[in-house]
Amino acid sequence: MPFEGGKAGLFFGRARATLSLLDRLGRRSARHGSILLVSGASGVGKSSLLRAGLMPALAEGRLPLPGSRHWPRLLMTPTAKPFGALAQAWAQAFGGFADAHAARLRDDPREAVARAGRFVLVVDQFEELFTLVTDEHERQAFVRALHAMAEGRDGAAVVVGVRADYWDRCAAYPQFAEAIQDGQVIVEPMTEPDLRLAITGPAATAGLELEPGLVEIILDELRVGRVAGDRYEAGALPLLSQALRNTWERRENGTLTLRGYEDSGMVRDSVRRTADEALAGLAPEDRKAVLRFFRRMTVITAGGRVARRRATLAELRAAASAGSEEGWDRAAELLSAFADRRLLTLHEDTAEIAHDALLTAWPTLRQWLEPDLAAQAVYDQLLDAAAQWAGNHRDPAFLYRGPRLLAVQDSRPNWDRDPDSFPPPGPIVESFVAASTREARRASRRRRLVMSGLAVLSVLALLAAGVAVNAADEADHQRKVAISRQLAAQSEVTGDTALSSMLAVAAWRIAPTDEAANRVLTAATRTGRGTLAGHTRGVTALAFSPDGSIVATGSADGTARLWDTASRRQLGAPITRKKYECSDVLLAFSPDGRTLATSCLSTVRFYDVATRRERGAPLKHPSVVTALAYNPDGKTFATGDSAGVIQQWDAVTHRPRGAAMGRADDRPERSSKIFGVAFSRDGRTLAGAGQDGTARLWDTATSRRLGAPFAGHTAAVLDVAISPDGATLATVSWDRTARLWNVATGRQTRVLKDRTAGFNAIVFSPDGTRLATAGASGRTILWDTAGGERLLVLAVNVGAVERVTFSPDGKLLAAAGYDGVVRLADPQVHQQAGTSMPAFGAGALSPDGRTLATGAAGGKDSAIRLWDVATQRPAGPPLEPRDARGSVAMIAFTPGGRTLLTSGTDGLRLWDVAGRREIAHEPTLKGVAVLSPDGRFVAVQQDQAIVFWDLARRRETGPRIRVPGHTDVVTGLAISPDGTTLASAGFDARVRLFDVPTRREIPGSPPAAAGGLVNDLEFSPDGRTLAYTAADDAVRLWDVPRRRPAGVALIPEDGATSALAFSPDGRVLVTGSTRGGVLLWDLRVNRRLGTYMDGHARGVSSVAYSSDGTTVATVGGDGTARLWNVRRPADLVAAACANAGRALTREEWESHVGEEEYRRICP
Repeated sequence: MPFEGGKAGLFFGRARATLSLLDRLGRRSARHGSILLVSGASGVGKSSLLRAGLMPALAEGRLPLPGSRHWPRLLMTPTAKPFGALAQAWAQAFGGFADAHAARLRDDPREAVARAGRFVLVVDQFEELFTLVTDEHERQAFVRALHAMAEGRDGAAVVVGVRADYWDRCAAYPQFAEAIQDGQVIVEPMTEPDLRLAITGPAATAGLELEPGLVEIILDELRVGRVAGDRYEAGALPLLSQALRNTWERRENGTLTLRGYEDSGMVRDSVRRTADEALAGLAPEDRKAVLRFFRRMTVITAGGRVARRRATLAELRAAASAGSEEGWDRAAELLSAFADRRLLTLHEDTAEIAHDALLTAWPTLRQWLEPDLAAQAVYDQLLDAAAQWAGNHRDPAFLYRGPRLLAVQDSRPNWDRDPDSFPPPGPIVESFVAASTREARRASRRRRLVMSGLAVLSVLALLAAGVAVNAADEADHQRKVAISRQLAAQSEVTGDTALSSMLAVAAWRIAPTDEAANRVLTAATRTGRGTLAGHTRGVTALAFSPDGSIVATGSADGTARLWDTASRRQLGAPITRKKYECSDVLLAFSPDGRTLATSCLSTVRFYDVATRRERGAPLKHPSVVTALAYNPDGKTFATGDSAGVIQQWDAVTHRPRGAAMGRADDRPERSSKIFGVAFSRDGRTLAGAGQDGTARLWDTATSRRLGAPFAGHTAAVLDVAISPDGATLATVSWDRTARLWNVATGRQTRVLKDRTAGFNAIVFSPDGTRLATAGASGRTILWDTAGGERLLVLAVNVGAVERVTFSPDGKLLAAAGYDGVVRLADPQVHQQAGTSMPAFGAGALSPDGRTLATGAAGGKDSAIRLWDVATQRPAGPPLEPRDARGSVAMIAFTPGGRTLLTSGTDGLRLWDVAGRREIAHEPTLKGVAVLSPDGRFVAVQQDQAIVFWDLARRRETGPRIRVPGHTDVVTGLAISPDGTTLASAGFDARVRLFDVPTRREIPGSPPAAAGGLVNDLEFSPDGRTLAYTAADDAVRLWDVPRRRPAGVALIPEDGATSALAFSPDGRVLVTGSTRGGVLLWDLRVNRRLGTYMDGHARGVSSVAYSSDGTTVATVGGDGTARLWNVRRPADLVAAACANAGRALTREEWESHVGEEEYRRICP
């Protein structure tokens, strides 16, 4: 519910919006006659802003007009009888009877205003005029009345608040024309500081305290799926309001606690309850319509995850109405029902799911979407591809080919059988599929003709030589190629990762087609190794058995379960079966693997792993158990509790061993809940993580504390781990940091941060070289223990990751999610080729691939550092400039690798690599530069011209190219491999082509990129394709000879592309993003190749391929250069087989491969 005027004292976070609204209203009212429209998405807080922001401010006289403090203030909503509602508000402000006012306001509103004098009328929820009022004459009369009131020197100041999706309805009335053109205020989603104030402000006013870390965890939960910039989504406010109310109901002594927030179900449980309520009252037919709505408002990404999609209101109404007027009205009602509960956000002509939390927190939605994710992915991608084709004048380059067309053809029967889930896609899509099919047939006929011609020539030649040709061999080859492509298509659409890997390998083994190569690379580099799904609520505990054969999980659903690691199958029924008895089930294996200890509330139970039966009497703990761990010696185990006490217990008798630790050795008020305990590998030291923001160590033999507390976190410490060698302590906190500490000295050695959210758990790898952190954003991150650098980011969970652990051999990483699913991953996939190297901004690989040169793009460091690619160590001293220094923007080796060219803020420099000396310096050429492929000249942007500088003669050569076509700064240059074509890019979003010999512009340049600035551009090795990337995130490919797009644009999932490079054979494009990720793209089908590689903490500024195509070098804004292994498909088959973890059964072979004889496809 919105804030009312009486709660203005609790209304925080909208001070700037209120001031802006007052300013706009004052300026319009001073012009004597106007309506101010206040609009925004549903759930953004329009009503609260009007009622608790604007109205109290008017009462305080803050409207910048003389005497406005004393103006009457009317607040109303239209309801089904708008004049009746207006008359009621009028009577409250001016006295009299509402019935008498209603007739006068309808018949002569100007006279009513003249009698009343100046006043302010606020009409909230104006969309009711369209949803509740059925008489169009009544609507028109009410709009005319509002307009008449606002007219004239002494007219009323009229403010109309309307939901954005009804904007077009308002525009249909001429009385709103001027307001729409110049009198509108858009209420934007709240920024993080505003939202933080919206949490802390009301609490302070009410005399409540917030437990440290509570605000951060709430913001982290709302942060998932944020809109652009630093603003939260429109749907965040109602979710926040409900979650805080539930937390307030569970307050403890005037404090809103983390436990209360967790017990309330947090934001996600509020979402679930609200969604269930919205669905509960619907008839079966209406539920089917809602299902169709949500299918249209979701999309399956290339990575197989469900994401939100903004759908047009027209397509949603069409999906529900079957074209009838009654159906359209009912569709609008259903959409409003979910929008009123802030589950959907309705814009002017589109609708979208209000928050990503709905995708994971509402089980019903997951049940709707999960059974057919693969078919839905093909369907969604088809809709988008058809739209791109139509938007590019039906250019054949955008048509489906190969596996994508086969996938559509295979999926059509499923779509036809389930029209509710897959509505008929429409004429554009049908035309697209038909055109793709025709083109595929024409291509097939062309291939057959070519093959026939070649066959005739071959037969004649071979006959002349006395050799016969066996046509059956060619037919068999073509059959295998067809099977390979079909299997590759099936590998792409199946949701079973193991089966997908097996089908990819089978496709490659049967025939090494391009399509099979793509799928093998994806299978080999896929981090996922299956899931453990069975819990109905979040997984709160996770452990591998000592031999790694079993995974144990505990959940907020009150159950503990055992799983076979190899098959990913549950072993029997759940061990504990009292569902929902407690919100945290903890567990730990004994060192011999024979016993599993579980805790629920204040009881610890022990189970025989083999029989899953309870062993011995349970341990009754004096307080709620919040942490549990076995000592590696197997003789004791330790518990931490909600009272801040850590106790060791005899593993056999379950009696206390030694004195209690925690509150017994510190001030009670400083020690409260224990969040985690961990033993050192030798069992002699015990670590504890506390709510007081510290971690502590104890001697297990004496129960005495070792040294001072490890203090540095600003919020509760959630988890703790001790390195295998016992030298390092690792902690994570709600303050969104992970910290490493020297155990001997107690000093902090490193702080680790994730740019997206905080951490929940931390664990060392068995060899101690890596750390894994579980994040609130769903990201599991691997870190290098020694250097503190990010090695790998696994976005494996939907929603927060609660727990994370390594298998005993370190080959698997398990991450437990809030969504109730445990995801297994390979922590070695896309392992970087060695450690990272200090670098900023610019980088280049030598032609022989043995040396990486890097330079700093910021500051005044002009030194160029050379690195040995094999060892990742410096290859000799850096190249130091002789004179003035500046940042380096570009580095390039000449073809022989002996000379290096750099360009930056202090001009061009030439370097002798072997002699480590500067050869030449041209300080006047400071613009964007590119080296010609033959190394003879460099092109440099200078003002509105491009200068050509001869490297041998050290002087400008030939005429300049004038670039008046660019209306802004030139941001990039590229030269074709043959040196005849130059491409320039600018802030104006334009890419222009020039003929180098004549210095003239080539007609038919690529169209302007949406979103402005072109970030980078490069020619393919054959010079036929130009790739360029812009601020709208898309990577576009331009066919240079034909002067048209070379297929569909490439759309990364992780933001704008900041750098790109072609592989030596031109078949693969590597892109680096502004968020630090690296992606490979197969340009034969314009699809992503393999999986996402994330290693840079900031944007990638430079990417380069090695000459053999096996290594990619990247330089990032985080100050590191990194090398990545990108091997060939033939080298990756073994990895793909290992990732699958099994072989194709004969039944699967017959089902997918068909008549081809069964064979073993993996070693």
